[in-house]
Amino acid sequence: MFEHHFIVRGKDVIRHAQHYLSGLLGKERRKNIERIEADVAESDYENLQQFISDSPWSHTAVMAQVATEVEATRGGQPDTSLYVDESSFTKKGDASVGVQRQYCGRLGKVENCQVGVFASLGCGPRAALVDFRLFLPVVWADDLARCAKAKVPEDQRVHRTKPALALSMIAAARARGSTHRWVGADEVYGNSHAFTDGLDELGETFVVDVACKTKVWTHDPCPPAPTPDDGTSSRPRPRARPTARADKAVRVDRLTARRFAAEAREVTIRDATKGPRQARVWVCSVWNWDGKTPTARARLLIVRQDADGTFKYSLSNAPADTAWERLAYMQAQRFWIERCFQDAKSELGMAQYEVRGWTGWHHHQTLVCLALLFTLKERCQAKAHTPLLSARDLVELLAQYLPRRPRSEAEVLLQMQKRHAARQRDLDNRRRRFQRDQRKKPLRI
Repeated sequence: MFEHHFIVRGKDVIRHAQHYLSGLLGKERRKNIERIEADVAESDYENLQQFISDSPWSHTAVMAQVATEVEATRGGQPDTSLYVDESSFTKKGDASVGVQRQYCGRLGKVENCQVGVFASLGCGPRAALVDFRLFLPVVWADDLARCAKAKVPEDQRVHRTKPALALSMIAAARARGSTHRWVGADEVYGNSHAFTDGLDELGETFVVDVACKTKVWTHDPCPPAPTPDDGTSSRPRPRARPTARADKAVRVDRLTARRFAAEAREVTIRDATKGPRQARVWVCSVWNWDGKTPTARARLLIVRQDADGTFKYSLSNAPADTAWERLAYMQAQRFWIERCFQDAKSELGMAQYEVRGWTGWHHHQTLVCLALLFTLKERCQAKAHTPLLSARDLVELLAQYLPRRPRSEAEVLLQMQKRHAARQRDLDNRRRRFQRDQRKKPLRI
């Protein structure tokens, strides 16, 4: 089904793709190239390294087919949704493409890492990743030599914000014929007026989380100018100059504190492992405005209080008469892209790559998405007789069917010797670089 993508310029690398996917779907704790070679029968380290880092097969073509397959599997349903979110990958040094000290969601703090923006399509727990973009920080985009060393394509050597990357993926999804009914995202995107206004322009319905300090208006802060009563004017009614003052806006948490207790009601937001998940929800019509544009945007503020007392705030451009239960359900569905990340990282080696260049990163993530598509299809096919089938279950089952290297004592010792030799080469290289840098430093007198 995907084989034709791996025949490039007359060279067939299908076997390398099969070996790499077999490694990602294996039971090894780590799933870098070294461990894949040690685990997968007939695989070869040098061939795998070249296949991931330098082979010219197109990750965009493969991902386009992955998205089409996910759409065929989970699209077209009333609750099909598209979610965007970022995922970070901790790295050492400064050579890995896009790496810098930045917020790492996985650790909850600023750390040296790479960040990718991903899109997930699905319906409830049956979802898979369908697109991604690597976030290239300003310091990278401004350093052409550094980009060239990491083999970043010339047309990609530009800084784009995460919301801008997300918008490009959503537009691409619609261009492919995606049938998602709404778009969801977390605070990084919901706090961006450019992102939410861009979704409006694309004609997308959205439910996006916002920070508690986000300010909204309970009345239109930019009302239209009045029309003369004498009927003498035939000119279109202009928008008035914005007259809203900062004290007329209110933070969503303070507005919630005033009205939630009296107006909220309990609804079911989604089915969970322990049964239907209930929460208190309140919805209010508000206006969102950045103070720069001539008009404010009408939104619905959706506030959910969970069992632990914490509040979740979201804004939506859904019709004003949308049922609260529906809005609460849509707000809660963003959970499933997090589940995609959990399966991809815990079971399929999403964060365990050891490549530095642009091509290697995109090739690895593409094959992880392909492996995730496989688990989605298997879970959907088995839903009737094995409804609880998980990605972990599939990995354990495949351990019995995919060809693995023999685990004799001699084989284990040989693989250990190879790893030790590679580590020693790396230590020697680091020591030589350190000594070279020390010699270049000016002497202090």
